[in-house]
Amino acid sequence: MKPIKTWIVLTDAQTVRIAVNEGPGKGVYGHRAESLKAPPVTELSDAPGMTAASAGPNRGSISDPDLKGQAARAFASDIANYLAASLAKDSYQRLILIAPAAMLGHLRQALPSNVQAVLYADIPKDLAHLPLEQLPEFLKDVVVV
Repeated sequence: MKPIKTWIVLTDAQTVRIAVNEGPGKGVYGHRAESLKAPPVTELSDAPGMTAASAGPNRGSISDPDLKGQAARAFASDIANYLAASLAKDSYQRLILIAPAAMLGHLRQALPSNVQAVLYADIPKDLAHLPLEQLPEFLKDVVVV
């Protein structure tokens, strides 16, 4: 019987890592996904600008374009496309997503239905920089590694 290969995606808005588990007692190891890189945020400031008038009715703020949010959504879309392509190659059979709540929301929206079908669990935590040897401790209530 072929073991079920589980991909565990650890991501935030700037980084992504993929850990692999090949069944109970097998532990986890890293998978290289060098093509996944977060797009740069092009603006230097998060604060919205102001109009030229210093006082009076013409003073007002300029709407904030949420550049960080746009970059996070684009990165989530890139991750979703990578996961879909890898699933089509039968690289994994089960998926666990671990990301901060906002990024997890972006990922859920970006995942195609075939990837959603193999989504085993999603965990709203920021573990993107957690050493892989500590990952099984966080997954003990979700899956046996």
